[in-house]
This record gives sequence, C-alpha cells and structure tokens, in this order.
Amino acid sequence: MIRLFSIFILPLLPVAAIAVDYKNDVLPIMKKHCFECHSGGNAKGSLDLENLSEMRDYQVGKFNIIRPGNPEESSFLEKMHLPTSDRDFMPRKGTKLPDDDLDTIAKWIKEGAVIDAENPVDSETEWVKKSGGASGGSGMASQNREFLKWTSSDGKEIEARFLGLSGEAAKLLMKNGKSYTVPFSRLHPDSVATAKKMAGQ
Repeated sequence: MIRLFSIFILPLLPVAAIAVDYKNDVLPIMKKHCFECHSGGNAKGSLDLENLSEMRDYQVGKFNIIRPGNPEESSFLEKMHLPTSDRDFMPRKGTKLPDDDLDTIAKWIKEGAVIDAENPVDSETEWVKKSGGASGGSGMASQNREFLKWTSSDGKEIEARFLGLSGEAAKLLMKNGKSYTVPFSRLHPDSVATAKKMAGQ
C-alpha cells in the first residue's frame, strides 16, 4: 500500500484535511454577490473580501465576525439570513443569497473557516486537528468519514477518506493524516463517480 501510495499520490499537492475553504469555495460566492461594496481599497466597513490575508488576520477569530466552528454566532453569516427589509441585512443592495451558497458558507465556518487549504497557517492547521478535520452531519456526510478504496486511472488502489471536491478533483485523506487533491484525470471512472456521489452531485 505504501508503494502504491508513493506512485499514485506523492506528486499531488497536499492540502489541509478540510472539505471547504474560502479561496476555492466561498470567495467565488463573494465575488458574485458582495464585491461591489466589499473589495479593494474602498471596501465598506473595512471588510475587503478580496484580501485573503486581511480576511484571515482580522475577520476570522473567536471574537470576530467569522468564528471558526461556530456559524450560528458568526455575524458574517447571520446578516445574510436576516429579512431583506432589516437594516443589517447583507448584501445590503442585493437579494438574499441562494440556499446552496449559504450552506457552503456555513459549512466553511463549521470546518474552521480556513482561508486557503493549500497554504494553511499554523493556527488553521491546529484548529482542524483539534476539531477532528472535516465536519459533517448524518447520512452521506458521515459516510464520508470512512476510509474507502480508491482506484487510480492506471488501476492502482489506495485507501483514503473522502473530504470533498475541488473543481475537477477529489480531496482525499490518507490514514497517515496527510491529504491530497487528486484530479479526476488520475482516478478511475468508478472512483470519480463515487466522489461525485459522496459530494451530492
């Protein structure tokens, strides 16, 4: 298994053991709905959603608007759930975000509000370790925590836990604690189908 792992997985890029991050999953939502008021040097409320370092350093934290592991008490998300007539509703000049987008933001916060899974800072990595990695609910989400057999495009097998999708790639967690992003082109079609099913596609 170790030999197969080194051949099949080693060249791929390691990522933190999470299914959702800001850069890949939440930022595209922000660009679509919130950048008019919250991007660049003139960002309102000193909230520049485009600046990843600023988001990590000033907006994410135990007492900040984004509280890792606690979407219910994160005002960042709370304001998006308010009635559109409420003066604190966000996006103020827009309409309510689609439920799928709100669910993605909630999942991101629940999993630790990591900004960039491929380049996590020490505090983010430590939080994910303490919380046990990618979170999930019942049903398919709990099944995602199991270690399953995955087959590469050239027939080699590994055992890994499914963490989620990142574009046309699957995020897999090895038993040694390391996680990797595996392009669909490197997976057997049956494993690609499994990944998509487990992601709810």
